[in-house]
Amino acid sequence: MEKRILIFTNHFYPEYFKINDVVDWLSTEQITTSVVTSNPNYPKGKIFKGFSIFGSKKTYKKASVYRLPVIPRGVGNKLTLSINYLSYFFSLLIFTFWLTVAHRKYDILLIHHTSPPLLFLPALIYKKIKGAKVILWDLDMWPHTLSSVGIIKSKGLINLLEGIFKWFYNRFDHILLGSESFKGFAKKRVDLNKTLYFPNWADLFFESQKPIKRIFDSSKKVIISYAGNIGKAQDFESLVQAVKLSKSKNYEIRLIGDGRAKEFLKRLVSLEGLYDQIKFYDSIDSKNLLEFFERSDFLYLSLNDSPLFSKTVPAKFQTYLASGTPIIALISGETNSLINQNNLGFTSNAGDANALSKIFDGLSNIQDTQYQKMKYSCKELYKNKFSSFLRKKDLMNLIVNFNNN
Repeated sequence: MEKRILIFTNHFYPEYFKINDVVDWLSTEQITTSVVTSNPNYPKGKIFKGFSIFGSKKTYKKASVYRLPVIPRGVGNKLTLSINYLSYFFSLLIFTFWLTVAHRKYDILLIHHTSPPLLFLPALIYKKIKGAKVILWDLDMWPHTLSSVGIIKSKGLINLLEGIFKWFYNRFDHILLGSESFKGFAKKRVDLNKTLYFPNWADLFFESQKPIKRIFDSSKKVIISYAGNIGKAQDFESLVQAVKLSKSKNYEIRLIGDGRAKEFLKRLVSLEGLYDQIKFYDSIDSKNLLEFFERSDFLYLSLNDSPLFSKTVPAKFQTYLASGTPIIALISGETNSLINQNNLGFTSNAGDANALSKIFDGLSNIQDTQYQKMKYSCKELYKNKFSSFLRKKDLMNLIVNFNNN
């Protein structure tokens, strides 16, 4: 029997998000898949060339992709982001009513939640009218994300929003959670039997690569690389402080990426006179990123000290594991435990610049045998816990069970 799946997402190819892989998986099965999304404008804030500002209908693999009109995110400040989110919400709301009238019913609606929960309401309207099952793939644990980055400081407001999210959660048929620790938030909202642990996986380009062969020689300068967003959540100020406190100069940190905190961080590094040890690079694609990783002894990971981020496993963690490169992390909670329990590298708790500086100072004492064990552990954990094969299997089983109910 044909299965029909509808996907609501803010982002889709040529923007790179894991929802692209999910659509690839669905397109290889006997499933009719449609994607409703906005015109691509992330991360530069301008609509990509070749896309009409009025929206369009195109095909990606075997999936129909409906591009809705949206005001692009621009420079990414609070005002332009709010306008961007609201414009997509109104476009999606109108389009959802059109779907209920003009389209054959979809069996399952999947919400790819990466930003404000404005996709929830149109999805639940569709469910109410058409009777579809709704799966929420929750990648951003609102409203706690807002509290963690300092946008909302009122406990009363957080509690109010938490009540709203509890109402939403109870109306979804299933919720996919990005980390084990998110269950602590979810169980206050919904029966955990409705949830599924569904962590991120690495870019398929990294997943298909053979382990990078690298011998560790502590007599040479140790290269530590970071790839991703350079923002407030990553607490790079503590990294700068750790480098400043460190007695060793036999290492170099390479920060690859862009973000709202990048220019501030550059000024801070210059002010502290650390530009010989902390270097900046623009964002690059996966293939070129692999070249950076091949020249790196360790990969760096950090999140600031907040209750939510201690329960968050950053998406780049799986990419780091897939490359088989040991990790140095300034992070608390679940990710910290995964690194320590599985011998993946070295960790200090979030915000502890002094402990991180001691890790840097101890790099000269590492032997190659110890280093190779960490490399092996990274690949093994990825294969056994985070591979795309496992996630595809989980999702397909869930879809089959829904259609059998």
